[in-house]
Amino acid sequence: MFSTNNFAGPGNPAITAGQAAAIAVARLQLPTIAPGIGPSPDLNPWNMAAVGYPLWLWADGPTHVGPISDSVAGLSVSLDAEVSSLTFRMGDGHSVTCAGAGQPWTKSVQPGAKSPTCGYSYAKPSLPDDKYAVAAIANWAVTWTSNGQSGVINVPAVDTTDLPVGELQVLVR
Repeated sequence: MFSTNNFAGPGNPAITAGQAAAIAVARLQLPTIAPGIGPSPDLNPWNMAAVGYPLWLWADGPTHVGPISDSVAGLSVSLDAEVSSLTFRMGDGHSVTCAGAGQPWTKSVQPGAKSPTCGYSYAKPSLPDDKYAVAAIANWAVTWTSNGQSGVINVPAVDTTDLPVGELQVLVR
């Protein structure tokens, strides 16, 4: 015996709203987000971050996409995406996970101030032989609605940057 519930037809969509949402999210072009790291090594005469110095971490790019509408198998799907958290793989074996997109460092920040939202300090240098490859994993929360149903699909997006980290030593005479 066959059930008509398994077949597409009038009143029976070929796929569920959740399946349509998953397809629409897969088609959604979410941007990768470069890791924002401040203060930038370009701002000091050594062109490197310093061991023990607090760095600010944030999403250096768009953190919201939408609302966007799509049509999948005759179902209308509405999508709205926002970065819910960031995970930074610091290149030295440590990771930092931060809620939201972090707060960008600006030149008005007091030197040596720790980030109020997301930060890190290196314990060991990468120099003189190498740089740390810092990866920012943006965790996008994509909220969808379709056919009276809704949900959230999480999508990671990764981007990396290289960061030279060295030691500063003071010589007292």
